[in-house]
Amino acid sequence: MSNADGKPRLQLIRKPQRISPRAEHFVEIASQNLLFPIPSRDLLIFVIFPLVSEEDLTKPLEIARPCTVLELRRSPRFDVGRLNRRLAFEWFEAIHSKYYDLPPMLSSREKSADDPVELVAAFLEKSGKRVSGPVMILLSQPHAEENDGDLVREITRLFSSISEHPWKTITFPLFGQP
Repeated sequence: MSNADGKPRLQLIRKPQRISPRAEHFVEIASQNLLFPIPSRDLLIFVIFPLVSEEDLTKPLEIARPCTVLELRRSPRFDVGRLNRRLAFEWFEAIHSKYYDLPPMLSSREKSADDPVELVAAFLEKSGKRVSGPVMILLSQPHAEENDGDLVREITRLFSSISEHPWKTITFPLFGQP
C-alpha cells in the first residue's frame, strides 16, 4: 500500500481486547429492564478450553444458568483460575444444570467419539430431540481451531433443525476491538 506520493502507508492493527461476560450477553431483549432478567432459552454458549478465564466460565453459569452442559472434550479439565473439577461440578449442581460427558457415552462403533458434531448429533437423537436452553458446550482449543468457526455453525444448525427455531450463539473467550 502506498499513498499518492509513493510513500508506503502504514496501518495500525490493534490487538483484539478480551471482553468480560455481561448480563446482556445472556438475557432476552424484552427482559433488559426487569429486576431479574430472563435468560435466553435459545442460546448456545460455547466455551473453549484452555483459552478461557475463570470468569469466562463462571459468569455464564451464574447469569445464563444453562439447563444443559455438553462436554465434548476427550479429557475434561476445569483447572482455570481457582477452579477445579470439584468446584465446577458444584457450580453445575447449584444452578441445576445437567452435565453430559459425551465422548464416553458413545461406543466407538456407533459414532466417531472424536467428532464434536457427531457427538452432538448422537446426543440430540438419544435425547428424543427435546433440549431446552440455554445450553453450554465445552470444547477443546484444537477442535475449535481445526474447524475455524464451522464447528459452531454445524452444532448450531443441529440444534435449529431439531427445535425448528434459530439459536443464538456466543463463544468464550469473547474478543472485540478496544
